[in-house]
Amino acid sequence: MEAATVKRGEFIEEILADGFFRAKNRYTVTAFAEGDIKRVDLRAGDVLKKGQPITELFWDVRYVPVRSPINGVITKVFRESAGPVHRGDPIIEVVDPNDLEIVAELLTTDAARVKVGNLAIASGWGEGKTINTQVSKISKAGFVKISALGVEEERTEVIMYPEKQSISELGKLGHTFHTQLVIQVSQLDSVLKIPTGALIRDGSFWAVYKIENNKARLQHVTPSVRGNEEVVITGGLREGDTVINYPGDLVKDGVAVREK
Repeated sequence: MEAATVKRGEFIEEILADGFFRAKNRYTVTAFAEGDIKRVDLRAGDVLKKGQPITELFWDVRYVPVRSPINGVITKVFRESAGPVHRGDPIIEVVDPNDLEIVAELLTTDAARVKVGNLAIASGWGEGKTINTQVSKISKAGFVKISALGVEEERTEVIMYPEKQSISELGKLGHTFHTQLVIQVSQLDSVLKIPTGALIRDGSFWAVYKIENNKARLQHVTPSVRGNEEVVITGGLREGDTVINYPGDLVKDGVAVREK
């Protein structure tokens, strides 16, 4: 039987979320006048230099180059075929991949717990390294997103900017690259903690199986803040008590147990 000791210490409340990198500035290159353009042979992912021709537009009895406004990468091609265009028609979108922010689309209930300045760590973006970041902006506008299970969820954007020591890693990343985020919501000092796996339901109460004299004893507890690995307990246990982690169906009140 896996046992865990009730400990007192620091507890960091965290939110786990999927995120993605996004260029802070996106530029849509449009037709500057009404006329005819040549075919656009560029594709999403192609690298452009500032001033590089994208296509040519026949205007004022001659072809005039349509050029990239920045050094960047194409993310969208709105128009490939040759033919007539109107002034303002979009042709391509280009971004600067060296000017990135990190975006998490959090459930609104989670976003309400996040504050500007909260620390976060981005990982899982292709290497075993992490990028330090912090929350810079929390959108005031929510939106509905369909989950993988087909459920409508109210979400809002939380935006983070990487810290300076992480900037060197951004050259390996690009617009819409996926990442995994751990966002620190709060920090508590000197609190009683147990593993989340030790917590069970007993009717309408929360409880644990405490080990006393080599027997499992059902003990009602009062949980407070809950994390992914630990939960804060404000009543029912003392520091140094031993509880069963992940008790199975065979564990009952009074059953003899042996600690691993």
